Amino acid sequence: MGDLAKQLGMSTKTLYSYYPSKEELLNEMIDLAIHELKLKENEILHDATLHLVEKLQKCLVLIPADFTFAQLQYLEELQRYYPKQWETVDKFIHEQWSGIVTLIDEGIVTNKIRTFHKEIFIEVYIGGLYRLMERASQNRDMMSLQDTMQEMVDILMLGILKGNVNEEN
Repeated sequence: MGDLAKQLGMSTKTLYSYYPSKEELLNEMIDLAIHELKLKENEILHDATLHLVEKLQKCLVLIPADFTFAQLQYLEELQRYYPKQWETVDKFIHEQWSGIVTLIDEGIVTNKIRTFHKEIFIEVYIGGLYRLMERASQNRDMMSLQDTMQEMVDILMLGILKGNVNEEN
C-alpha cells in the first residue's frame, strides 16, 4: 500500500481512507477488471468487421489476458495469498464461457470449426492456464500473461502440425 500511495502521489493514510485494506483494493480492482472484460468481450462478439475465428481467438486471449496483472505469477500470488479475491476470479474464469460457446456452435453449424467436445476444450484451457500459473511462480522469467495466453490459444486452435498431416515430405 505504501508503494501504491507513493506512485499515486498521496500518503498511505490518504490511500487507506479510500481503501481500508489491501483486500478492499483488490476487490475493487478485480470487479473493475471483470466488468472491463465483459464489455470488451461484448464488443468483440458484436464487431461486424471480425470474422468468426478472429472473434473466437480474441475472446479466448481476452480472458483473462486483460486483467491488470502483467505476469502469470501475480494470478498465482492472488490465489495463494488472497483466497477470497481469488474465488471471485476463479468463478469468473469457470463461468464466463457463454459467448465463446456461442461462437463455437456457430462455427460448427457453418462448418468453419469441426465438431468437438466443448467441455473438454474449456477444461484444457482452464487447466492449461492454472498449470502455467503454477510454473510462473517458480520461474519468474516467463512470458507476459498476454503472450502466454496468445501462445496457448494458438496451440489450442491451430494445433502443432504443419499443413496436411498425411502428406509425406
